[in-house]
Amino acid sequence: MRILMVTDAWRPQVNGVVHTLERLTETLKSFDVAVDFLTPNIFRTLPLPTYPDIRLALTTPGHVARLI
Repeated sequence: MRILMVTDAWRPQVNGVVHTLERLTETLKSFDVAVDFLTPNIFRTLPLPTYPDIRLALTTPGHVARLI
């Protein structure tokens, strides 16, 4: 089985969501589940004006469709 996790919270962020996703990924892999991530890190991004640690991805639906 393969699972695609789509999230705006991923490394290099350090927070509860990222830690939870890391633990979930480890558990799924122990059951031989392949886990891939679709995160803002693979797109051009801009910092969120009110929270610059969060990056907003700049992409198109077609680009995302080709990735998945």
